[in-house]
Amino acid sequence: MTNESNKASTGNVTGGIIGGRDARGVAGQGAAGRDISGTVSVAIGQLPDSPEPDRPGIKELLTQLQEAIASEPALDEDDKETAIEQLNKLAEAGKNPSDGGMKKKAKQAMQMLTGIFAGLPALAKLVETSKQVLPVIGEFFGL
Repeated sequence: MTNESNKASTGNVTGGIIGGRDARGVAGQGAAGRDISGTVSVAIGQLPDSPEPDRPGIKELLTQLQEAIASEPALDEDDKETAIEQLNKLAEAGKNPSDGGMKKKAKQAMQMLTGIFAGLPALAKLVETSKQVLPVIGEFFGL
């Protein structure tokens, strides 16, 4: 029975994180970020494209934020993992943004991201990106 539950959880974000932590010391930024980022990329890819060609939608905004997180040298690996987890929550919530539970999930994820980014130097590219992107994501969820 234990093996069955392990098999059921290996495809979700938690499984990716557990596996990533085992490999972190060996691969540096590699294994942990890629496993989680791959899961998040799939979740983001399932979101609809922006209905307005001149204005990015949730899919484009989350992609932009994911790229900024992955490339931010001032963000340590633990914080990158946590930030990517929060992006996954936003992607899940983005599938049904008007649902009350999803709004709450999105709000909590945005609060976590804001806290993570607050510890970065003011001139970090991720800080600049988050100042532009997070308010628009909040609007998407009606927050």
